[in-house]
Amino acid sequence: MNAVPASRPAWPALAAEDWRTLAWLHAKEHAPELLAELYANGFPDTLVLVDADAPESRAMAVALRALASSRCDSEGELPYTDADQLAADYAAIYLTHTLRASPHESVWRDDDHLMLQAPTFSVREFYRRHGVQVPDWRQRADDHLTHELEFVALLLEREQAREAARFLKTHLMSWLPQFAGRVVQRADTPFYAALAALTLSACEACQQALPDVAVLPPVVAQSAAVPPGGCGALS
Repeated sequence: MNAVPASRPAWPALAAEDWRTLAWLHAKEHAPELLAELYANGFPDTLVLVDADAPESRAMAVALRALASSRCDSEGELPYTDADQLAADYAAIYLTHTLRASPHESVWRDDDHLMLQAPTFSVREFYRRHGVQVPDWRQRADDHLTHELEFVALLLEREQAREAARFLKTHLMSWLPQFAGRVVQRADTPFYAALAALTLSACEACQQALPDVAVLPPVVAQSAAVPPGGCGALS
């Protein structure tokens, strides 16, 4: 599918759907059957932010097509990936950090590469200004990739294009290229390598379509306490 220009009224809602789909894929381990069903329903060609002919989209299509079959149906198709291989790769990226490709912004931006440092609290403050808080930051910190993707989707749904652009430039795009590059290099399964590359491509395309804005100065937080209340939530 060709990208819809950002000037069209439908673009923010369609782009937000892309962001939420990508967030869902990063949020948890999904069975090969479910991913195959996603492919059968048109993904990744249904994405607005990444053209179906883009290398990242083609790589994802090939990976998903391989998941839908237990054998190579055509020359050059990737070998079948089973549920155990997917589970191991998901754990290595998102849980055990075996690949040293953390899905948390703080690990990439903190001088000591630690979680729950100043970048985390800067993200939390950005959420707070928009009435949003994560449901349980001890389980999944505010600056986890899934939360950041969902937050951009929310801003687009609210038609807050400048704030979406500012969050992308200040936070997500300050570390996502490194994360994606590391996963592409080290992932054992074609699916997770393709997912990392596709996510980065979508973020780059969205950033180009949104207004050019300045990066916000860093926010220094005094504690990890979650601010009370809020009119929204990231799940």
